[in-house]
Amino acid sequence: MSRVSAWLLLAGAVLVFGAANYTIWQRQQIVDHGRPVLLELRPADPRSLIQGDYMALAYAEAVFPGPAERAELPRRGSFVVTLDADNVATFGRLEAGGPLAANEARIKYKLIDERGAMRLGAESYFFEEGQADVFAAAEYGVLHVDTAGNSVLIGLAGADKATIRAD
Repeated sequence: MSRVSAWLLLAGAVLVFGAANYTIWQRQQIVDHGRPVLLELRPADPRSLIQGDYMALAYAEAVFPGPAERAELPRRGSFVVTLDADNVATFGRLEAGGPLAANEARIKYKLIDERGAMRLGAESYFFEEGQADVFAAAEYGVLHVDTAGNSVLIGLAGADKATIRAD
């Protein structure tokens, strides 16, 4: 291998590891400093034979814009949710820019089909093998959200809105 090839290989590796670490750092900033938001869940299948135990998350319709509003939305964007005293989110309004009220948070979405199905970026939660019964009681996804609407799923919560911890 020539000296130039070695330097190119090293520069490529530094670039890849640098980009990966920057993304990890960004997500950690959301976890550390983001606003906690609870999104109500609908029942979903909690098992995968290939991946182990996990819960596929399906958020309640109260979190999303209605069908008429979805028809007008771009493929990617954000909308505003209203938070109650326990930080449980319900759809508030479409994103119009500008400041948010104290009880509001911005959440980014992606439309995934022509029927208006949406993803929020946190669609499954993995847990240790044999803990399915503990997490079956989950009624909320607990996300930390930054001011731009980026979110990170940090856990699941039960009816009491407390984060569920494995045994």
